[in-house]
Amino acid sequence: MGVLNINIEKIRKIIELGRLRFLAGGFFLYIMGSLLAVVSGVGFSLDIFIFGYAIMLPAHLGLSYSNNYFDIEVDKHNKPISISGGSKILIENPDLRKICLLIAIVLLSISLILTVFFILIYSFSILFFLFILFANLLGFFYAAPPFRLAYRGLGEIANMINIGFLMPGIGYWVIKGGFDLFYIVFTFAFFFYGLEFIILVEIPDKEGDKIGNKNTLIVKKGRKFGYMVILISLIFSSIYYLFLTLTGVFSNYINYFVIFLISIIPLIVAIKGGFGITFEMETASKFAITNIMTLFFVLNLINIYLFITIIFDL
Repeated sequence: MGVLNINIEKIRKIIELGRLRFLAGGFFLYIMGSLLAVVSGVGFSLDIFIFGYAIMLPAHLGLSYSNNYFDIEVDKHNKPISISGGSKILIENPDLRKICLLIAIVLLSISLILTVFFILIYSFSILFFLFILFANLLGFFYAAPPFRLAYRGLGEIANMINIGFLMPGIGYWVIKGGFDLFYIVFTFAFFFYGLEFIILVEIPDKEGDKIGNKNTLIVKKGRKFGYMVILISLIFSSIYYLFLTLTGVFSNYINYFVIFLISIIPLIVAIKGGFGITFEMETASKFAITNIMTLFFVLNLINIYLFITIIFDL
């Protein structure tokens, strides 16, 4: 009985290393990409949608395991919270470290193997495999050597590419069969939402990341500077969608004024939450959590709008 309890506890800790709550954001982005493809005029295929997410899911999940493994030294100095801080599990349970790395590699391999089957079944281009390979490697080497992007001041760029292009891009590609100008035009502002997201994640970990030599923007420039970058990113995104509204680009596909109105929400929350903030760890962490939850809310609003557009042929 005692052995059984120990095994169950280990399994629980291994599952916790996956930080399953983070999968929601990636799934919402995947849905957005798929809905955009349908809005652009192609039919929706449920089996392709499910198969496509089966490719993305292990890749996204593996990111949590690889980051937990390669961020061990930094996590010694950070306090785990809902959005950041890593995990103390591998620090307190060193026997799980090899298992954690093995899971990350296995999940990455599953994603690539499924991609091969997807290409063969649906006659997709080999370029789709290269796209998925790049997405997997970018996530893995975010913290893994030899590139360790987050430790070399490139973590923000990697996250912008990941959130702004790759995650919604998988959903768009599997439904549409490739990228086009409409996808690029719509998601351009999401590079800046990706920048906001990673800065918000870095804000609570400033002190620990500095000790662990994780060269993030917040470590280099401070929380106040990061807040200003967030504001500029959100202002630019709103102006961008207003510009698309006024120019009428792809207005036959989508009403960009609705997207513009939705884009104002995170800007208002950021301005209100950052007014008079001291940028100490506790208050800054609360600001970060609130704004990340707002991003999730906004992403769902966009998905709801796209879904309504498709159902009612607006």
